[in-house]
Amino acid sequence: MFSLIGFSAYVLLTGPPTVEFLSKGSSYLVIDLFVGMLNVSGLMLLYRSFTTGNMSLTAPIASSFPIFTILLGYVFLGQVIGAAKGIAIAIVISGVILSGVNLSSTKNNPSKIEKTKTKRLSNSVVSAFAASLFFGGAYLGLNLGLGYFGSVLSILFFRLGAVLFSFLFLFVTMKKLVLPTGGAWKWLLTMAILDSLGFASLTLGYLSSGNSPAVVTTLSSLLGAVTTILATVIYKDKLTRVQILGIVILFSGVVILLNV
Repeated sequence: MFSLIGFSAYVLLTGPPTVEFLSKGSSYLVIDLFVGMLNVSGLMLLYRSFTTGNMSLTAPIASSFPIFTILLGYVFLGQVIGAAKGIAIAIVISGVILSGVNLSSTKNNPSKIEKTKTKRLSNSVVSAFAASLFFGGAYLGLNLGLGYFGSVLSILFFRLGAVLFSFLFLFVTMKKLVLPTGGAWKWLLTMAILDSLGFASLTLGYLSSGNSPAVVTTLSSLLGAVTTILATVIYKDKLTRVQILGIVILFSGVVILLNV
């Protein structure tokens, strides 16, 4: 909501688009709205994974979205994958699997608490992996509308789709909506500003690279590495050696995938 209000105010101050301009780009408008829905769905799954598992583990898994960007591009846009990219995708998937393995609590007779922790970890990995699928589709679609609408309008419609879907989701799944109280609002505003700056930088990167998302997506997918470093320092998250190996393999696969 903060982001949508901010970009709407910017567009109104700098000159709103004409009805004719919007009507000609109606197909791109629909794509941007759908992209917003995909992205906020991915965020819901990502936040769910944060509540059930270590942020330093789930963030790298969710940041493996480039494999889905490429796979969806192959299925819907006919983009060729090739043997090299196929191998890189296999490397990324193996990294995701290893990063979700926790051998520290493996015993002959695990306690009920340990079984619960293992189940929560498994759920967090599944949620993070599903989030990467939605993010992959969102990143693919976001690049399609940029050529017509440009950065600011694309993000505005992108946010509009996210907000509309969020309210629909809340209406269907919740009987009562409780607004945040106290100091939560300042953190929500901070998130909105950082996230909006991030997407603005991403779209400008796409445009300046001639709508070729390879290098830009490679750099943006490293958000998981930044989150992992911050989570281990701030929240003292602990990972096993196998999980660390999986995360290293995952990021190596992402870098290879987008450079072959």
